[in-house]
Amino acid sequence: MTKLYMAYGSNLNMANMASRCPDAKHLGSMYIPKWKLVFRHVADIVPTYDKEDLLPVGLWEITKDCEKALDFYEGYPTLYGKIKINGIMTYKMNNNKDILPPSSSYFHTILEGYTNFDLNPSHLYDALGWSHYTSDKHEWSLPKPKRKFKGTGYRLLTDKDNTNKDPYGY
Repeated sequence: MTKLYMAYGSNLNMANMASRCPDAKHLGSMYIPKWKLVFRHVADIVPTYDKEDLLPVGLWEITKDCEKALDFYEGYPTLYGKIKINGIMTYKMNNNKDILPPSSSYFHTILEGYTNFDLNPSHLYDALGWSHYTSDKHEWSLPKPKRKFKGTGYRLLTDKDNTNKDPYGY
């Protein structure tokens, strides 16, 4: 017996799903209104009241063995729980607290999945942007070095620079 499964994170990546769930069948993609992607270091979804919010998803047909493999991968029932949206099973994190950026490799795995399913990556980049805005706990969120005008060009400020001086060199 098979069931429908909607993926929104790393399970969009066809290479990953082929190794994790070799019997899964790629059915296509769609956008779910009033839901959006967020990062809690890994992908999660949240319902919204904004009809402009859309969650890009890939649709799979999975077997019982596939579901067991996905349960293990997703850390079900500890890290993720299962929910149904429009009658289709997906995973949602149990902890709704911290918004944290993903690792670069995890993000690019999902980005490749967006390409696999021909999804608009703007939703993915929006989630990444908000994860930086709300968190300072990741290397991507560290402040960028300030630039200081010096002569005819710019240079990076260093720890040796006297930060009490006028930043424009006047």
